[in-house]
Amino acid sequence: MPGQSAEAHFNLANSLRAAGKFHQAIAEYRRAVQLRPNYLDAHFKLGNTLATNGSPEEAAKSFRRVLQLNPNYVDALNNLANTLLGSGKPAEAVALYRRVLTTQPEHFLARNNLAAGLLAVGEIEEATDAARRAIAMRPDYPPARRNLGDALAAGGKWADAAESYNKLIELESGRSGDPGAAADARMKLGTALKHLGKFVEAISLFRQAVELTPRELQPRDHLASILWEIGFMDEALAVARETVQNHPASAKAHSMLANVLMERGELGAAIDGFDKAVQIDPSDSAMHSNKIFACMFHPAYDSARLLQEARQWNDQHAARESPQGHANEPSPHRKLRVGYVSADFRDHVVGRNILPLLRERDRAQFEVFCYSDTPDFDRLNRQFRGFADGWRETAGVPADKLAAQIRSDGIDLLVDLALHTGGNRLPVFARKPAPVQVTFGGYPGTTGLRAIDYRLTDPYLDPPGLHDDEYVERTIRLPHSFWCYDPAAMEVADFAEPGPPPAFSSGYITFGCLNNFRKINDGSLQWWAKIMTRVDGSRLLILAPLGSHRADLANRMAQWGVTPDRIGFVDRGSRDRYLDSYRLIDLALDTIPYNGHTTSLDALWQGVPVVTLVGTTVAGRAGFSQARNLGLTELVADTPEQFIAIASDLAGDLPRLAALRKSIRGRMRASPICDAVGWARGIEAAYRQMWQNWCEAR
Repeated sequence: MPGQSAEAHFNLANSLRAAGKFHQAIAEYRRAVQLRPNYLDAHFKLGNTLATNGSPEEAAKSFRRVLQLNPNYVDALNNLANTLLGSGKPAEAVALYRRVLTTQPEHFLARNNLAAGLLAVGEIEEATDAARRAIAMRPDYPPARRNLGDALAAGGKWADAAESYNKLIELESGRSGDPGAAADARMKLGTALKHLGKFVEAISLFRQAVELTPRELQPRDHLASILWEIGFMDEALAVARETVQNHPASAKAHSMLANVLMERGELGAAIDGFDKAVQIDPSDSAMHSNKIFACMFHPAYDSARLLQEARQWNDQHAARESPQGHANEPSPHRKLRVGYVSADFRDHVVGRNILPLLRERDRAQFEVFCYSDTPDFDRLNRQFRGFADGWRETAGVPADKLAAQIRSDGIDLLVDLALHTGGNRLPVFARKPAPVQVTFGGYPGTTGLRAIDYRLTDPYLDPPGLHDDEYVERTIRLPHSFWCYDPAAMEVADFAEPGPPPAFSSGYITFGCLNNFRKINDGSLQWWAKIMTRVDGSRLLILAPLGSHRADLANRMAQWGVTPDRIGFVDRGSRDRYLDSYRLIDLALDTIPYNGHTTSLDALWQGVPVVTLVGTTVAGRAGFSQARNLGLTELVADTPEQFIAIASDLAGDLPRLAALRKSIRGRMRASPICDAVGWARGIEAAYRQMWQNWCEAR
């Protein structure tokens, strides 16, 4: 037995640790330091073993004791930083890594670990530099390649990230290694390739990751996600369901399954799935937002119920925040600094709608900062960068750090462009980093956040005095339109003028709906079926992802008298292909309770009249707003019976339909909807009024 010899206990502990007997080794290291409290090496090895055994707090105590005995023990500093980083204290870890490197600049592990720490606190450029310097020191070290790839990915540099992850896989391929690490490298490379549009290669990599770690959740989640995103719904559904079966206690698994179900139009099951995810992990604000967004499309959710859901999000995720005051100068007429927060500064429906606002802004009155979580750098993203006075890459930046950055930038008005859509940063707004906060752009509705002061809408979406109590925010109406359809931003300026109705050549009327498939429900389908039974030989064209839900829809229509051979489907594809599909459609039928928004404007630009029904929620009044702005209120119904009559009557009057098709694009060009300058001035007038209200309240 070691008896009372500290060295003997220390040596025995080393042997036990080498044999993988960590609990016994920890006990022997503790005996050694009990016998010799200043035993530096024993404290250090005890800390290392505690860290390896999953006891980071105890490990940190041991490393701190080492540093009391020797403040310049750089390996102890580095290892203490590692425990802090692993315990969710990245800022403290970064400070310690910097101390190590100040003392010993060539300390490779500290240099590499600093990259991970900097990435965790959102310092993406510094993290990239630290990872590159680590690789320069040891080019064949896999964790350094992984850190570089992660930093490049966080900055949206997907091609460079893919190169780094490819090198990581090469380095690991010659080692027996850990299948988990190999799977992780493939998931990272697959994610980069997905963002580069290389979906086949990405799917192959995710499948490899599943094979390497068949019982793990994350590879299956990645595989289901990409299948869902590119529209392979049956396979996505199978993978997502199997993932839930294997991981029934995983909020992420239930959320992924719910996303797939929503995209298939199974809204009730999707909302149940999001509910389950939120119950499992009540702290995940993004999953909770997904549920609220799904509720927007479900006919059972009226304005009061949607408001209740949004308020619950606030109570669960935002109410605990205690916003600080603001030092902004309360001068009502000075130049204002406006910040826009979005993941969609790119070729996206929100990006295309918002771009004219930045391009046409009054530069003498407004300075613009963009806080971008945008994953893809495309043509529109480059334009956004050119129009912004200040640009901040915010992907991966924690909410508290981003809020501090916004305060530091001196933003006067902060604009949310997402509401509860994917990639939103509502937890940042909950911290109230700007004195005036506004929501606009994602969709007309409410965030539910008490920290957001205003929402922008228009007088047709929200007629004065009728719906103000349906939102948490104060409603400000733009002069004419919630939307700006700018031909250049929408990439439709070069499309040929609409020709005659396709019925002239086909011999039958083709109705169509190219709205997102999640908007289609049995109520809409029944009304469409009644229209088609009134219009002999008519067809219906629907945009839908690939999958068995297409046949399900056709079978439901058959119950209401429309045979499957009268229904066709359009696949997801490029924007040009989508816009060309309107050349096959004579008359578009809107969805309820969530109307087409930009999709309807696309249809109108292509000369296709859109028959709409005024809904009870703000998203269901979009068609009415657009029709009022275009002088096409004869296409607006107040009841389902009117909707059926308007569509069937117009389908039976081809000369009238042809005249409408010929005139609509001209109507759009001359309308407020295409007046980018006037639209921008209206929004800026609203901003100025909001700012004056804040100044007067000071």
